[in-house]
Amino acid sequence: MADKLDLAGDIATGVNGAALRGNTLVLGYVDDEGDAAVSFRGSTHVHSPHQLAIWARKADEGFAKAIATRPKVSMLYYSPDGPGPRYLSIKGRAHVEASANDEVYASIIEGEQAQDPERKGVAVIIDVDSVMGFGADGMFQMERDATSV
Repeated sequence: MADKLDLAGDIATGVNGAALRGNTLVLGYVDDEGDAAVSFRGSTHVHSPHQLAIWARKADEGFAKAIATRPKVSMLYYSPDGPGPRYLSIKGRAHVEASANDEVYASIIEGEQAQDPERKGVAVIIDVDSVMGFGADGMFQMERDATSV
């Protein structure tokens, strides 16, 4: 049985600033041509106990455009030396949330801010549905409570 989803604690420790440690999260989604698209997302960070946030540098194309009609995404994290979990496989549903632009941009690492100094991008929020991982205590699985969907 899966535990209740909570991205705080060890998961946040691993995910937040992962790119600074050379462990950038990988994002998978379906692009406008219907192909699988995979890319590194250095701006990924925990936004809430049930959400991740990403800064998409192109507000009207690529990833930000694709999720309007195909919101399901997957993310992978691997860090053999920590901190936090060693491995995470995350599934969720992404959406653009322009009202969070200021908060998300302020929360991303400086190197990612430097890639979009004019802030032409947009905040993307991922409502996480499940996380499977491996940490100090072994394998674990968490799922979003059906009442918080």
